[in-house]
Formats: sequence, C-alpha cells, structure tokens
Amino acid sequence: MEHPLNELLAASQMIATYFRLMASTLSIVSYVLMTNKQVIPGVILNLFCQILLVPFAVKHRAWDMVGLSAMFGGIDLHILVQALLY
Repeated sequence: MEHPLNELLAASQMIATYFRLMASTLSIVSYVLMTNKQVIPGVILNLFCQILLVPFAVKHRAWDMVGLSAMFGGIDLHILVQALLY
C-alpha cells in the first residue's frame, strides 16, 4: 500500500502540470488579444498565466521560470496601472 503522503505529492505535481499547460494555452490567447488592440484583457489574462506558471516552476526548482514570471508579471502590472490612471 502506498503512503498517503506520496499520493498527495503525486496529486500536487499533477495539478501543477495542469496549471502549466493551461497557462501555456492561455498565453497564446492573451497575446492574440494584445496584438488585436485588446490590451487590458490581454494583460489581465497574461498576468493570470504568470501566476499559474509559478507552482510548476517552484515544484521543479526552475528558478529562472519564477524570475521570468515575476518580470512579466511586473510588466503586466505596470501596464494595468498606467491604463487605469491615464
């Protein structure tokens, strides 16, 4: 019989992988929105994608992915703040 902790770890890895796949798919949608002059919805969706990527990156110790998500998330937040204030 498998230890319950191993089952929990396998389930969390599967969820993190699902988030990564969903983020990759939604990233394409966000860039299509942004290139078709729907900047705010595209940026919001891209920010959501960056948040979804972080659990997978942390789980696999891909710190470069975490850094890139933080950088792109910062750019997305900057664009959102600019759009809301001006």
